Amino acid sequence: LQPAEEALASWAPAAGYELTTLQGYLQDQQALDLSMITPDYLAQFDGLMMMTNGNLPLEGSQKKALIDFVRNGGGFVGVHNASLTLYNYPEFGEMLGAYFRRTVSQNHIVVLAVEDLEHPATKMLGASWPIMDEFYQFGTSAWHEDRPQENVDILFGNRIPLGFSRNRVRVLLSIDTEATDISGLEEIQLGGDYPQSWVQDFGKGRSFYTSLGHRDDIWSNDPVFRAHLIGGIRWALGLEDGDATPLGR
Repeated sequence: LQPAEEALASWAPAAGYELTTLQGYLQDQQALDLSMITPDYLAQFDGLMMMTNGNLPLEGSQKKALIDFVRNGGGFVGVHNASLTLYNYPEFGEMLGAYFRRTVSQNHIVVLAVEDLEHPATKMLGASWPIMDEFYQFGTSAWHEDRPQENVDILFGNRIPLGFSRNRVRVLLSIDTEATDISGLEEIQLGGDYPQSWVQDFGKGRSFYTSLGHRDDIWSNDPVFRAHLIGGIRWALGLEDGDATPLGR
């Protein structure tokens, strides 16, 4: 996403990180070249950020290199549609925390409940955050042939290999179904659980995910989103402390 890469580059000096971008949006999406992804290439970085979707053209050794990079102490940041990535490699879903199942809201103001008021990615938000963006629901368990219509990515038909669990990650943000006007939002049920951002320790590394970031203008014009994402990046890189202990529900 070009607006995302441009924004991240402009934020970098003040945020305390250096950035190398692959500019994948300039490539032919039918012939995407990711051959540079190797252990040696990744070793020059402290963290990895992904805003991708689909089963990327990566060899098994390259997928393993991504996971090992984080497990051995690297930082991982997944933004928005990163949760639509590598359904064919469950280890990726374990590292990110979940797989996309469907969109539950788009172009609608949703109130997010801030579940951790002290984490670097959310400490600037207060108890709630009303924002217009695209919001997701994630697969709650692995796809099973006895229930073929459940836990399937409705965009591409990918079978979800790993279910989301609050016992595995620390949720930072979730949809407040009581504070949000859910009339017309058929996929959101009052009292339902709709996590949108979380963190976890992954081996020796750290993993941060946020579902936010769909709108182009949110990258250039929303200082609260910027603070949220920079906080998550800095935490993943080990530049700030924050608890990743799962809270359950």
